[in-house]
Amino acid sequence: MFAALPILKGFDKGLALHCGKILECAAIASNPGSGSDCMFGTIYEDSFVLQTLNPIRKCTTLSVSAHTLYEKTNPYLLPGPGGTIDLHNTTFTQLDEDRVEVKGSRFIESDVYTIKLEGAKCVGYRTVSIAGSRDPIFIKEVDNIIEAVNLRVKDNFKDLSHYHLNFKIYGKNGVMGELEPVKEISSHELCIVIDAVAQSQEVANTICGFARSTMLHYGYSGRISTAGNLAFPYSPSDFKVGAVYNFSLYHLIEVNDPIGIFKQTMLEL
Repeated sequence: MFAALPILKGFDKGLALHCGKILECAAIASNPGSGSDCMFGTIYEDSFVLQTLNPIRKCTTLSVSAHTLYEKTNPYLLPGPGGTIDLHNTTFTQLDEDRVEVKGSRFIESDVYTIKLEGAKCVGYRTVSIAGSRDPIFIKEVDNIIEAVNLRVKDNFKDLSHYHLNFKIYGKNGVMGELEPVKEISSHELCIVIDAVAQSQEVANTICGFARSTMLHYGYSGRISTAGNLAFPYSPSDFKVGAVYNFSLYHLIEVNDPIGIFKQTMLEL
């Protein structure tokens, strides 16, 4: 949207799109960053200049270049409709304490014009339960406990194949999962999120409730107390989240006319 007018007026497409990418998130690209403040961009023949409109925020070469990496899989290339922004030769220069000048960004047109098509579909219904543990023996045995609970659920619901049960363990690998490089943990407490997804809300409730109850009373090696393994911050302990959606379409469409497949309506006011 921010790049449309400069491109229409004949300015360089690479600079306009790069500038637009940053303006899209406004003062998040400043220091300190904020999504609630504005940013001003001025495009010239061979550069663009960014500045914030709030005096407590500053555009710096670090804040602007860092935000250039936002939502990208490649630090130098950003693909989009009709081509790619190439940042190999991009430079960031501090003009004064408020403004940063950006040069060298260029747009490489693709041989075939493509537009991304995205779609989502309902894949089931979710129920979650949040619990905590501060028992060092439980924490030491948590992997074995989760494995045992999964087996108990699987055995109890042999006739149900269309459900998904997942345990997120915050304080261990809740953020990174199997990609977590730190294998030995020293947490004094864990947050456990039991996540069940099934074809209906009722089945998701049942799977989550059974897994939660099994983990709550599971007799693990070295267990001392029999009153319950988990502490629940909320009552009731299980939350009916509702419908769950996954990407069902994530494709590139080859088109001859960039706007040909879109319905257009002109309204004169």
